[in-house]
Amino acid sequence: MTDIRQKTVARGRPRRTPSDTAQMRDRIKRAARDLFARDGYEGVSMRKLAAAAGCAPAALYAYFPNKRAVLRVLWEDIFGELGNELRQAIATHHDPLAQLHTLMTTTIRFWLERPDDFRAIFLIQDEPQGPDGTYFADEAGAMSSLGLIREVAGTAVDAGLLRIHDPDRITSICIASINGTALNLITIPEYDWGETQAVIDDITNTIIDGLKSV
Repeated sequence: MTDIRQKTVARGRPRRTPSDTAQMRDRIKRAARDLFARDGYEGVSMRKLAAAAGCAPAALYAYFPNKRAVLRVLWEDIFGELGNELRQAIATHHDPLAQLHTLMTTTIRFWLERPDDFRAIFLIQDEPQGPDGTYFADEAGAMSSLGLIREVAGTAVDAGLLRIHDPDRITSICIASINGTALNLITIPEYDWGETQAVIDDITNTIIDGLKSV
């Protein structure tokens, strides 16, 4: 007797490939970047994000557990892009002071060219995540670009070029100057700061000159 049984056909949607997952995550991140810039962090819900990304709200949770997780991934991407630019910028310099100057000016220009990213990074307060309650600034990925400043500062200290001998203190001074300059130029555009590049150069030169050993 002929066996007329047929193979069972799998029903439902096909399983997502790694490529599909990566593309969907990128789509969600692009939508989130636009929404955070337009509506602010508090003005964006997971439902609104799902609609902008073109997926069902329930499907969104398969990629990100909550809105804060989306934000942190955006932060990681932005700092990764910054780190790439910084490494390229100092590749042609060998003097530690010139490298430190370049790191500062390049970072300021980076934020001025991407004001929405600056706001997403620095004007949205972080909250501890995970079982260890870690902040984004505690994670290796977030600190890789900032670590370049500390590395160069350490080289300058070892060469006897700076009057402060603690690379961590030097790094804090540089970061405070970078972020303060970017913050003022981005969020208070109505004030006449003068020509932008001149402001960046004046502040950076003042910091470097103040750090130099006498």
